[in-house]
Amino acid sequence: MKRSLFLLSGGLFFLAACVHDPFAVIIDDTGGGTLPIDTGGTGGIDTTFYTGIPCDPDTVYFQNDILPILVSNCAIEGCHDVASHEEGIILSTYDYVMSTGTVHAGHPNSSEMYEKITDFGDDDLMPPPPAPPLSSDEIALIYTWIDQGALDNYCSDCDTSSVTFSETVWPIVDAYCTGCHDATLPSAGLSLLNYDDVAFVAENGSLMSSLNGSDGYVLMPSGSSALPDCLIDLIQTWVDDGYPDN
Repeated sequence: MKRSLFLLSGGLFFLAACVHDPFAVIIDDTGGGTLPIDTGGTGGIDTTFYTGIPCDPDTVYFQNDILPILVSNCAIEGCHDVASHEEGIILSTYDYVMSTGTVHAGHPNSSEMYEKITDFGDDDLMPPPPAPPLSSDEIALIYTWIDQGALDNYCSDCDTSSVTFSETVWPIVDAYCTGCHDATLPSAGLSLLNYDDVAFVAENGSLMSSLNGSDGYVLMPSGSSALPDCLIDLIQTWVDDGYPDN
């Protein structure tokens, strides 16, 4: 009971946008959806799970690959979200990234964004300690995205016919939430580290209310755009199915 009451008050800040391993988020507000792609490392989703137009494996997409990294590691409270805008830099949307993030399209080595995430051993390294540095996969994605022109690009389509927790819901949560809702200093006192954690907020309704900004909950991810409609639909499908551990 105490946990439920806590979430009703603290859940307003639930699901702060967080990312670890690159996750392909494909935005299409005109009726398309999302097609996750396996970007390497420990994260990502097998593209064979989805039908539709595949992402080009040789292209890095801002909305799919780069924005989740920035939202999780950079555009957070006290750093480069809209409210904090440290050093005048905001990294929560493409327009902000290009206008304040000192990105030189086609030239990663002269882009301050890339320099900051690779200044290992330097006081200017971003994210700053004690936060962990970006992974080599995440750094490579940012380098390639800038090298390919730093476009506001994405790829599309959505399939809700075969949604599972392990292959669909967890990669979304891991990509957007676990960076803030971890075990060390969980935002709003809420950890989202496993099935039981996610099933709990699915059962009490705070999961979908936070994603939709409904029932008195503040829309999440915080300080960034809402999740693409397809990602919300995928999670809603899992919830409607009884949030199985599958």
